Amino acid sequence: MGSKNTKKALARGKAEVAATPRTPAGGPIWKLLSIGTTIIATKVATDATQKGWKLATGRNVPVKGDFERERHRDVILFTALSSMAVAAARVAAERGAAAYYRHSTGRLPKALEDEQVSPTDEKAARKLAKARAKADKATQKAIDKAAGHR
Repeated sequence: MGSKNTKKALARGKAEVAATPRTPAGGPIWKLLSIGTTIIATKVATDATQKGWKLATGRNVPVKGDFERERHRDVILFTALSSMAVAAARVAAERGAAAYYRHSTGRLPKALEDEQVSPTDEKAARKLAKARAKADKATQKAIDKAAGHR
C-alpha cells in the first residue's frame, strides 16, 4: 500500500516540477542569491565569534602571526570556534536561500536539483520497501499471537 502512494506522490511531484518552466535568468539569480547570502552569513558569523571571544575571555581576538603575545591554545581554540560558526552560518544561509528560491519559483535551482535516480537505486528501494512490509507483517503477527488474537 505504501509503495502505490509513494509512486503517486512521485508522479504528482514530477508533474508539478514539469509544470513550472525554467527561466533563463534563474541561474544567474540563484548565483547572486547564493553568493550574497554566503558573504553576509560569513561576515555575521565572524563578527559574532569575535565579539563572543572578547566577551568570554576579556581579551582581544588572537592575531595570526603575533607569536610573542598569544598562546597557541588560544589561537587554535579561536580558529576552531570561528571556523565552525562560519561553516554553520554558510550552510544555514544557503538552505534559507534555496527555500526562498523554491518558494518564489516553485522549484529548486538547477544547481541543487537531485540527479536522476538510477535503475539500480530504484530496484534497491523496491527491495527495501518489500523487506520492511514483510517485517511489519511479521511483527504484527507476533503481536497478535502474544495478545491471543488469531
